[in-house]
Amino acid sequence: MQTILIVDDEPNIVEGLASQLQQSYGDRAIIFRSFSGTHALSILQNNQVDVILSDVCMPDLDGLSLIEETEKLWPRAHFVFLSGFDDFQYIHRASKSPLYHGYLLKTEGDDVVLQKIDQEIRLCEEESRAELEQGELRRQYGQMQEFLQRAALESILRGGASWEDVSSRFSGFPLGFDAGSPVFLILGKDQKASSSDRLATLLKIDRLLSLRLTRFCFVSLLPEEGFLVWLIQSAGVPQKGDESYLYALLESIQQRLSESEDSPVSFFVGTPCEFPRLAEKYGLLRRLCALLAPGGDRLVMAYEETCAKHVLGRESDAVGEQLRFTRLVQQTERALRAGTREEASAILREALSGQTGAARPEQLLTLLGLTLQIGREVDEGWSGEEEIRALTDVLLQGGVVEWESLGPRLLGQCEQICRLRELRDAHDAQTVVARINRYIEESVESYDLSLTELARRIGFNPSYLSRFYRIHTGRKLSEQIDGAKLQHAKELLLAGELIKNVAERTGFASPSAFILFFKRNTGMTPGQFCDSSSRTSQK
Repeated sequence: MQTILIVDDEPNIVEGLASQLQQSYGDRAIIFRSFSGTHALSILQNNQVDVILSDVCMPDLDGLSLIEETEKLWPRAHFVFLSGFDDFQYIHRASKSPLYHGYLLKTEGDDVVLQKIDQEIRLCEEESRAELEQGELRRQYGQMQEFLQRAALESILRGGASWEDVSSRFSGFPLGFDAGSPVFLILGKDQKASSSDRLATLLKIDRLLSLRLTRFCFVSLLPEEGFLVWLIQSAGVPQKGDESYLYALLESIQQRLSESEDSPVSFFVGTPCEFPRLAEKYGLLRRLCALLAPGGDRLVMAYEETCAKHVLGRESDAVGEQLRFTRLVQQTERALRAGTREEASAILREALSGQTGAARPEQLLTLLGLTLQIGREVDEGWSGEEEIRALTDVLLQGGVVEWESLGPRLLGQCEQICRLRELRDAHDAQTVVARINRYIEESVESYDLSLTELARRIGFNPSYLSRFYRIHTGRKLSEQIDGAKLQHAKELLLAGELIKNVAERTGFASPSAFILFFKRNTGMTPGQFCDSSSRTSQK
């Protein structure tokens, strides 16, 4: 999926081109509309855009300044100017930018403009393929010291070592990081079956990050099977908006991988944290991953700050997540989160078959704690909680539990959890759809109501959310948003609101943009609609 930004202080031009592009590309492109340079910059700070079509002369931030700011954010974007002035001075200044891809006159007509955008889109697609193919993707880790530092960080994330232990073994802490400054922890969930495929995916993402993270340093880690981790830190003074920028960058990488080949990766972006709290942060993101992508068949893009409290429903401290999982715990977790009842039973029977005698209390407490956690996540009123708590009390009071007696009880509870999860997942799609519709209704007066913003609120990739909504409702998400805005606008107009106020309250940058939208969807202007309604009510 490609992203296009159209910037012009004349709403007629923006809306006209956006409408034609939407018809041409459909769900294959995200079209951003902007009626000022300042607003366009805010879009670029929060979203990667492949092609920017911009006016030159705008009152707040002109096109030449906008291309300079874009260079700092997206150095591989394609920038095309659209102007009413055939002025060599503008062309000369613009052509100095590495992002410059052409200069069109408004008098040349829409066909020429649309042809140019299509050309740039195809060039972007070719460059995208080349980025993943060129050069040596499998980078060497370097000296053994760097390898040991990576291994130490992975051990911290798994709970096998503390930050104090690791930092004391190394003088300072190299790898380009400042141990005294906060760091972003990014969790990636890869569904690849083999470790070699997973490593190839990691290296591709590393390649894309290295091309774009010009003012950040980062390191990639493989702490556990199926999970990828990146630690990212600003190379200078952290700036406002770093979180949004990293989110947008990872979102674009996710889209690139999902479209170029079968490399599905879900990303969970953590808020900045200090190095001593890395294990806690990793545990929290693991929990978010388990809740938002339980079956591994969803493409998720989630930011901790907007998802943690809503999804977890409580404070996000991950109690017990720092414990090292045994093989039995790992198999149990995999069965409970992703397996059918039959698969879960088979996995657990095989895992329990080698366990005899008294269970080690700390090992069993970890297993029971995991079962209790997942059971609650699946169903707050889970009936098995009482039995699990009773077993936990026995251990805490110094009692002994034999694996032979635990096995059948654990199997029964796990089968029950899987059955409840299957029932829950059957209703998940409609729950998500209802949540989307509710957010649209509540945010109908927001200027930020868009596919991209909705995707961030829900925790999905924009293109995935668009397909998801269409599959489960038979309707495009953009139609739902437009329908909600249109209905709200009609209600305001009938209540006697001025067109200017209605435009503001339905999230349009100008009355003219609102009038174009209203006429496109109803076949009449707002004034004609009011006159028609008035005549109807008088009959």
